[in-house]
Amino acid sequence: DRHVSALDDFQTWFQAFETCVADDGWDRLLPLLAEHCEYRVIGVPFACTLRGRQALVAGFARSIANFDRRFEDRLHIAARTRVLDANTVRYEACTVYRTHFLPPLACAATEDLHFARGRLELIVDHYDADIVQNQNALAWLERHAAALGLDPAYG
Repeated sequence: DRHVSALDDFQTWFQAFETCVADDGWDRLLPLLAEHCEYRVIGVPFACTLRGRQALVAGFARSIANFDRRFEDRLHIAARTRVLDANTVRYEACTVYRTHFLPPLACAATEDLHFARGRLELIVDHYDADIVQNQNALAWLERHAAALGLDPAYG
């Protein structure tokens, strides 16, 4: 089944990424990325496009260090994963960040991952501004990000 390959590629990527979040071994992602890969973040003030393996890995490491790790807790909740075609997986998730002295921050995103020959060619993260949780998250960031030294930017 052609769809099994895309799902297998996604699961390999997801497990490797979450391991990197835990241990900062970001170089483990390099063999999973196509040479001319691209990462696009849309729908948020920190929207960006990164091109090339090194830029993507550096961007992921930067965002995790300057945002996720500044919280006491990060809970990533998978809502839906679906195979769109033989090379593409759509992953919908909500991530909840907690700090002991403020209300939790929750944001939802849809991520499309396009694979070719087992390597990621394109990742598109879309934060929908019509989702109430994302509106609340942007307001939370506007109020608290500077004081907490939070910077979710990838580039």
